[in-house]
Amino acid sequence: MTKASIKRLLRNLGVIRLSDNLRYQVLKIRNKTENTKFVKENPGVNLPPDYLLYESHLLNYREYIKNGIIDAKDLKDLLEKHIDLVGKKVLDWGCGPARIIRHFPDLLPQTSFYGTDYNAESIAWNTKHIKNVQFHSNAINPPTSFKENTFDAIYGLSIFTHLSKENHAHWINELHRIANTHAILIITTHGEAFKEKLIKKEQLKFEANELVIQGNTLEGHRTYAAYHPPKLMENMFEGKFEILNHIQGKKEDWGTSQDYWIIKKL
Repeated sequence: MTKASIKRLLRNLGVIRLSDNLRYQVLKIRNKTENTKFVKENPGVNLPPDYLLYESHLLNYREYIKNGIIDAKDLKDLLEKHIDLVGKKVLDWGCGPARIIRHFPDLLPQTSFYGTDYNAESIAWNTKHIKNVQFHSNAINPPTSFKENTFDAIYGLSIFTHLSKENHAHWINELHRIANTHAILIITTHGEAFKEKLIKKEQLKFEANELVIQGNTLEGHRTYAAYHPPKLMENMFEGKFEILNHIQGKKEDWGTSQDYWIIKKL
């Protein structure tokens, strides 16, 4: 039985989150020595509770900080190919426990940064521990609390990958609403590189340019997954956003990278 088939069975039985929680416990034990060492070496670094960290990334403190810095710098470089960020307003949509947004104020001290997420625990922790970023809560469904035309740049990494079909359309409309004129957005999706992770029935649906949803769990949670044929995303953006660049994901030495979409509000 393949890994995809096993996951499908667990999902159908309604125990996918129980299985994921067991994985969390295993990783917590596996990373305990390294994480304890990191805390001793970096006593001034604020770290989110373990499960918040695991739900949004990896249960490794050093990787949480290191990869957050790398992703912040990469996003800055991608955005600055299309917009001068100095003095602008930037939103991390689905910020989780601030893995990326916490590093941005040091990179662009004259820019205003915001984070929003449906996880109230993450927002509460962020608000208490992360400086120079304004945090807001949202529901799994839009709207957000932001006014129209607020942000000059928005990024959301691995957010559409955990949303229902209905919320793809709803959130694209909401992002369009809160984005300023000609704002630049970066979002990621599970593209062609992830097709081999699907069972045959799902692959056929993907090849027919249909969104593939693996649900039977809490929407927004890491166990809820969506897979995105590129043509489908092109159709969803049509009339609202211009596609400036589509960087396809691929197999990496650490796993499979997601597709990056750099788009501009029309």
